[in-house]
Amino acid sequence: MLDDNDKTWIHEQLREQLDGVLKHLLAEIGRRQEENNARFDSIDARLKLQAGLLQSGSRAMARFTEFAETSESRWVDLDRRVRAIEQRISPPQQPTL
Repeated sequence: MLDDNDKTWIHEQLREQLDGVLKHLLAEIGRRQEENNARFDSIDARLKLQAGLLQSGSRAMARFTEFAETSESRWVDLDRRVRAIEQRISPPQQPTL
């Protein structure tokens, strides 16, 4: 049977071993957390870049849509102005016999 000294020694040895294991686990958890934080920072930077690209593309599409919606009226206006200029600079047509 074990006497009190043996029980105390076993108890201290178990406590030391458990303390060592707990310290190792806490250190490992801390390293994993740092790795995850670095990954999250990298992901965050990429997402911000992609969001900026999407936003600028969206703005460009809005400008293009506005341009396309008003281009027909600009073409009609330009055609009218060109015809007016052509009529002013063209010599009068003489009837052919």
